[in-house]
Amino acid sequence: MCIAVLAWQSRTDWPLVVAANRDEFHDRPTAELHRWTDGTGVIAGRDLRSGGTWLGVSEQAGRLALITNFREPGEYRDDAPSRGGLVTDWLTGAWHKVEDRFDTLRAYNGFSLMLVDGPHGWIVDNRTMAEPRAMIPGFYGLSNGAFSDPWPKVDRLVEGVRGVLDHRAPDEAAFFDLLAQDGPAVEADAEGAPVFIHNPVYGTRCSTVVALGRDGRGMIAERRFGADGKSTGTTRIDLNWRG
Repeated sequence: MCIAVLAWQSRTDWPLVVAANRDEFHDRPTAELHRWTDGTGVIAGRDLRSGGTWLGVSEQAGRLALITNFREPGEYRDDAPSRGGLVTDWLTGAWHKVEDRFDTLRAYNGFSLMLVDGPHGWIVDNRTMAEPRAMIPGFYGLSNGAFSDPWPKVDRLVEGVRGVLDHRAPDEAAFFDLLAQDGPAVEADAEGAPVFIHNPVYGTRCSTVVALGRDGRGMIAERRFGADGKSTGTTRIDLNWRG
């Protein structure tokens, strides 16, 4: 049950801030956050099974993308194309304009995307939206369903991120603390559902924070976790956004 909050042009000095958790099976092979060496310019972790990613940036292109999967019991198709490949394609420019692929997205298992290209941002899902939704300044949260679905834990994380930005510059330690509000895995979101899933089989694999300033400088940081819920390391990469 992944979760992500994006503060989009809500603060003059920090127009782009992201706080997100990736929840996944602990035995799924994954590479940590790094600058990819394949010439794409992508900075992200990597799913070593399908080759895509769940959240990443391209500072050269001025692009960011993140994805959360829809929870659709009984609807998952093993032969569907990789949803993580959409993130990679956006970051590399293989997906050039947001509307270019909209008519093909039903072929994928259910997802929501947040996409940023320089001064423009969109939310896209392939289950409830007839067209991409352009973001206006504000706070946006996603979990494992449609953007319009009520998710109490998303609301709590949005308010936490808003509270940090109301009082100081983006503080990755404060955001990591918000993302670490833990509890056991649950089948459905409820008032007490946790932001951080602590479970030895399927749980929070990493927390990611992105903060970009008005001058295009910022950072992306990833904190990783083992099946016991304990941190296994943190990577931080400085960014110089050119979009």
